[in-house]
Amino acid sequence: MVPGYYSLVALFNYFGLTMPSIVTFFLITTAAAASWQYWYDFLTMLTFRFLMSTAQIRSRDDLYEHLMAWIAGQEFANSTKYFVAGMAFGSLQQENEHTDEEESGNGLSSWEMLRRAPLQFTPAPGLHQFRYKGRIVLLRRVLEEGKDCWWPQETIELSTFGTSPQLLKELLHEARLRFLEKDRSKTIVYRPTVGTQLGQPPNWTRCLARPSRPLSTVVLDEHQKEMFVDDIRDYLEPDTRRWYADRGIPYRRGYLLHGPPGTGKSSLSFAVAGKFGLKIYVLSLASKSLTEEGLAGLFEGLPRKCVVLLEDVDTVGIARVQKTEETTSEGTETASKKEESDNSKKGISFSGLLNAIDGVASHEGRILILTTNHPEKLDPALIRPGRVDMKIHFTLAGKDAVGGLFERMFEDYSSHSYSDSTSSDSSPFDTKTPPSSASSECGLEKKETREDEVSKAIARKQRLKEMTTEFVKLIPDLTFSPAEIQGYLLQHKNRPERALERTELWVKEKLEARAAGKID
Repeated sequence: MVPGYYSLVALFNYFGLTMPSIVTFFLITTAAAASWQYWYDFLTMLTFRFLMSTAQIRSRDDLYEHLMAWIAGQEFANSTKYFVAGMAFGSLQQENEHTDEEESGNGLSSWEMLRRAPLQFTPAPGLHQFRYKGRIVLLRRVLEEGKDCWWPQETIELSTFGTSPQLLKELLHEARLRFLEKDRSKTIVYRPTVGTQLGQPPNWTRCLARPSRPLSTVVLDEHQKEMFVDDIRDYLEPDTRRWYADRGIPYRRGYLLHGPPGTGKSSLSFAVAGKFGLKIYVLSLASKSLTEEGLAGLFEGLPRKCVVLLEDVDTVGIARVQKTEETTSEGTETASKKEESDNSKKGISFSGLLNAIDGVASHEGRILILTTNHPEKLDPALIRPGRVDMKIHFTLAGKDAVGGLFERMFEDYSSHSYSDSTSSDSSPFDTKTPPSSASSECGLEKKETREDEVSKAIARKQRLKEMTTEFVKLIPDLTFSPAEIQGYLLQHKNRPERALERTELWVKEKLEARAAGKID
């Protein structure tokens, strides 16, 4: 017997209710609720399809990040009662757009900068509304979760009444332009990330936006640098694609940058990408998670014009020369086993790499840059003409490079306070009325002060040249990489005298460490 059964029956009898009438009531209520839900969904679908315009933006597209950054800056995002809070918006490696401004001369610690970093608020998944140019826009955030999904994907739907989608297109265009405006004078760097679903190939993810590096800061022979830049400039000309097509030549360009570590190969790649306003896609072939299918998918996902940087291509061991040596020394069977083991570790084969670079299905328009410390280890098929159109050799720092590094590192030493003292053209002597004796004395003092500052600036500039000459004499020619010299000078930032004073000791310690085998 069910507990409370008799009490429930007595209650029903009191109100004159019978069991059949109760069952009938519940059946009618259930049917009415189901019917209401059906008609509600049906009418909503008709409204959205025939009376409204709707745009869908998926989180896998770059426009999603542009739109969410725009939404985070709108008033309704901060006033909504159901919201998502976060530190920054973007990819897996978040970047704060205020970082550059905060780091420039304010002296704040990392903790203080983190404490001051603003929170961002966006509407939570669900239906929201806001006004844009006087019209109501519905915002719906829909999460796509699945059992095989490592990270939830999302779709944003923007809807507005009317059959013309022009308002939504204007909104998306504004969001995109506002986001891109922040990237002006910056180099956008992309790196591959693993797929968000099981079996899904990796895709490119924006990881940071760094200030574009001037080409003048790259240590390289000026003739080689000029040839490299001019070749890329000519390749990017609007008429070049048609010129290639008319002659049946694939519209691609490849470069090999080779030389000792720390000589500026990657720096040149980033600098040239920044100069021409191109995004740079950095890929390491040594990644254990990279497969041939994933590599092909990454190259298929490249935009029409971009820079693809394959760093240290000699480290992945895909040279046929090595395979031949293995066959000779250990026998064919042993070598084949090692080759299979190597292939299983690195996930890609030599033919897979070549097909991704310039196979039948590969896209055109990109600039491929290969960097290596050991060009002799590379298979000739990888760097043959057609795949690599220009080779640039980087050397250790010569006398000119050493002097340039020192001058660039301490260039503020010679211009300190000079610009401030000469920035104003106003002078008491500009007035047409005769100055009083007091103002005349003040004018003379200011004139003497300016002349004083100018003479001091000239003296500092001359002193910097003298220190540069002394520094060049202390550094052995073609012995250290630019990165090593720059690392040493960074230890004495804003103190050129101390850097010069300790240079001889630093050189001695480095050479002794190399002789002892402590430094490669």
